[in-house]
Amino acid sequence: MLVVLTIACRGDDLGDDGAATDAASTGANDEGADAAETGAPPPTAPACDPGDEPSATVAEPTLVLTLAHRWREAWLASPAVADVDDDGEREIIVPRADMLIVWGPDGTVEWTFETGAGRIWASPVVGDLDADGALEIAIASRDQVFVLEGDGSLHPGSPMIWEDELRSLAAGQLDGDAPLELVVAPAHGGPTDVLMAFDVDGGVVPGFPPLGSGSAGCDDACYLAGCFDQNLAVGDLDGDGLADLVAPHDNAYASIHRSTGEAFDAAAGYPVLKTPGVRYLHDLALAQQGWADDEEAADQAHFTNTAPAIADVDGDGTPEVVMVGSVQNAAQSDRERGVALWVVGADASRRPGFEAPFHAPGYRAGLWDFDGTNVVGATNQVSVADLDPEQSGLELVFADFDGNVHAVSSSGQGLWTTSFTTSDDVLTAGIAIADLSADGIPELVFNTYSPTEDRSALFVLDAGGNVLHQLPLPRRGAMPVPTIADVDGDGTLEILVSLKDAEDGVESVRVYTVPGSQDNCLPWPTGRGNLLRNGWVP
Repeated sequence: MLVVLTIACRGDDLGDDGAATDAASTGANDEGADAAETGAPPPTAPACDPGDEPSATVAEPTLVLTLAHRWREAWLASPAVADVDDDGEREIIVPRADMLIVWGPDGTVEWTFETGAGRIWASPVVGDLDADGALEIAIASRDQVFVLEGDGSLHPGSPMIWEDELRSLAAGQLDGDAPLELVVAPAHGGPTDVLMAFDVDGGVVPGFPPLGSGSAGCDDACYLAGCFDQNLAVGDLDGDGLADLVAPHDNAYASIHRSTGEAFDAAAGYPVLKTPGVRYLHDLALAQQGWADDEEAADQAHFTNTAPAIADVDGDGTPEVVMVGSVQNAAQSDRERGVALWVVGADASRRPGFEAPFHAPGYRAGLWDFDGTNVVGATNQVSVADLDPEQSGLELVFADFDGNVHAVSSSGQGLWTTSFTTSDDVLTAGIAIADLSADGIPELVFNTYSPTEDRSALFVLDAGGNVLHQLPLPRRGAMPVPTIADVDGDGTLEILVSLKDAEDGVESVRVYTVPGSQDNCLPWPTGRGNLLRNGWVP
């Protein structure tokens, strides 16, 4: 059983910009964290196996543990929970600024690793990366990728160095041997390549980077730009048992590559050879034409902060690419046209119901960072899960730029919309999905953040989008997607929230337990869906 306590640990490094932040009183005011509007009637049939003692209600999360480590701030890295040192107890693994901190389940710091390179933006990858039977942890810190053993020591071959800044990191099986490969994408605006893949021991995977190695097969119509916020999914698109790669980037284009680095051919009808040349204009006829007749009026995607997914959305046996992008006009003179949800094949062909993307046109905030605050714009992350087995296929859940969470069916129909704020400076980075009452019906969990203190909250919604619980978060809230896991191994789930701010002796991470929950159903329990951070729903 977890007990309530706060553990503080000292260090003397600065955050990414050398700035510390001030603590403020806990609470959420009426302006920034209004009670959300109701969604739709929740599903009544379980989407996955119920637990031993299911409940018809979801208990309010109870704060049972707080963790602190001076003032290091969080960026977009979700916590991880895993027994990395094989001692029979699970560790809590959280990046803060340029340091990875590993706590035991009682809140004791077990070890830390300071990269010396700069902030850790993306979530840590945790898995048996080298197929030796033990877990490793991979993190990206500015232009470097580090692989750590379960005791915090460096894995042979680390660090790997590529381009600055590596804000996208994921793992998958690219070449068929036992170890996994690590894939990264760079954030700067004019990259020569948007993908690099490393073996765990530091070697470059053959075929990478795709353009530089010549494996992509691109002509001059592969239009690349930076990948600024977890713009990477790694999963099997073509059924060969190996992981393919999706990297939407900072323009109206997305790179979709085979495990070999070769870019997938574009579908017939597009005026280009390869998928990185397909322009995501909303109107399919215009996309097939390759340009808009009226660029001021035509809508197109912009994938700056797009964290994609790979999943068989419609249940036909062929996985799709799922992406939420911001919407602008083709002339790029009006960039605040909301967000849109895309579902396409590996060849960028549009799936039934998504011939035009699902468009949520409202705009309050999220496209732009909040200047001078270290508080960033919204991650356009989609979460994918079966919320309602009476609906065909999987459901797609995402936040828009207007303070709402949406659920959309596999056929492109909006199922419900729930407002989580009426403020113009409260955002969320994405939604975790898990069953919190052991009835087999998943709940949705997300936290909000803001440059203004005391406007943020932790939300729990049912699968119909109705607000079950809304708990205030201190200071500027939490930018990373929360993680849902059984921290102490007692069979009950915890929700881990990595707060944006901290200072000496003040909490960095909150751990809530959910009484009555079990680990029977965790379809999307953390940022990027799993601890390999690959957005892949097998």
